[in-house]
Amino acid sequence: MLILDKVQKSYQNHSVLNGISSTFQYGHCYLLLGDNGAGKSTLLKCIAGDEKIDHGSIRGNEHEDVSNLVALQYQFFESYSFLKVKEVIQLFTKLIANPSNIKDLYELLDITQYEKTLIKNTSGGQRKALSLYLAFLMNKPIVLLDEPFADLDLKKKKQLFGFLQNQVNLQNKCLIIISHEIKGLETLFDFVYLMQDGQFIEHGTTEELVEKYKNPTFSGLEAVYFEVTGQLLGGRIK
Repeated sequence: MLILDKVQKSYQNHSVLNGISSTFQYGHCYLLLGDNGAGKSTLLKCIAGDEKIDHGSIRGNEHEDVSNLVALQYQFFESYSFLKVKEVIQLFTKLIANPSNIKDLYELLDITQYEKTLIKNTSGGQRKALSLYLAFLMNKPIVLLDEPFADLDLKKKKQLFGFLQNQVNLQNKCLIIISHEIKGLETLFDFVYLMQDGQFIEHGTTEELVEKYKNPTFSGLEAVYFEVTGQLLGGRIK
């Protein structure tokens, strides 16, 4: 499992994470909801070891080094600009000790269509798809995803939904996902955490929260988000 204990992070005296504590277990999918600036992306970077925390601890079972357990999908992928997409994948495959066999994800993301394109010439959506593919290629037990459903059409969203379900149920992964794209995907998430001002202000299973927070206008997690924060959740799937 992944254990966060009173995690704090600040930038230039601006507090971004304010004593975050929780436990995330393998074989479950977690959703982080919150507006821009709530601290979601910073939290993922701290878990992955990309950002150093100021106070508290992030650890695995028996104080394992979490950085060896985590793969992070970045929202924006800017590295290796003068390599082709296929060359970047080949490089990572050689560097990773035990790369995962995820040909289905390669096809799902249509990487074949742009695998010979230089990174610098790919679109933002293509770079995000590459980052998503590399995160699972690394074959880590904990995978952190930042808006993985963005830039995908409805068909691809549903296909990715199925892939992620298999990663949780069959591969026993722990997935922690930031996403505003949740309409029609809610059964993917076992637990939901709402963040505001660098803190978890509410959390529970999807079923518990949907039952607790009901609204005559909205349904599901959209209702939960509105009732807790007073704000609308974007990214609906039509």
